[in-house]
Amino acid sequence: MPEIVNMEPLASGTHQQLKSNCDTAVFIGPKKSFSNTVLRNVEAELEEIEPLRYDAVSDFVDIASVTMVPARLIVIDASILDEERSQFHRLLNERETLLTGPEAPGIVLAYMHDSCVQKVFAAVGRVDGFQGVLPMNQSIDIWLAVMRLLLSGGTYFPADVLDKKLTDQQCENEALAGARRSLTDKLTQREIAVMEHVMHGLQNKQIAEKLKVSEHTIKLHIHHVITKLKVTNRTAAAMKFVEVMQH
Repeated sequence: MPEIVNMEPLASGTHQQLKSNCDTAVFIGPKKSFSNTVLRNVEAELEEIEPLRYDAVSDFVDIASVTMVPARLIVIDASILDEERSQFHRLLNERETLLTGPEAPGIVLAYMHDSCVQKVFAAVGRVDGFQGVLPMNQSIDIWLAVMRLLLSGGTYFPADVLDKKLTDQQCENEALAGARRSLTDKLTQREIAVMEHVMHGLQNKQIAEKLKVSEHTIKLHIHHVITKLKVTNRTAAAMKFVEVMQH
């Protein structure tokens, strides 16, 4: 989020005592996403709203299951959902029973880059409970305006985010690109060269002749590849290599 007026640090959610007659806006994500300054500005600018922050969805769900929290809005950093997918779905399914208030709080996804929130929509869709998104890359005035809209029960799904929503094929391509990068990071250039020949059906002796090394060296390279790819034999290594590199 852009620079905003600096104020005294505000303690994270689990260390605060809730004020009476005060709804909460729960922020879930690391401190770098929801800094103490952000929380202090919410407290200062949004009347009768107390901000609470938790590092992870699981932390909040664990506390909410034993201590009812009067949450009006739950803002989740979209970048943490890959690791917390199961807890996120639990929160969506149980938010009416975990939290107090006349209505279940809306779920909002905060994001710094469009692609981050697009991936979440591509993976889970606009399920019941999504009230909108909160751009963290806007000026403080715009950011607070969106917060006020969401807290009042409005929705905010900017067209420039939804129009660029990743298709299933784009998501698949991105996942394959990530797997390819992971594979090439694990293997040396020589090991990749060896596996490219294995992929085309060459035997160790033929590969050794092409790469001008001994057959024993080729066997060592393949052994290292099998270990790095966590498979049990040459065939399994070749199948995994083909699956990632040929798509």
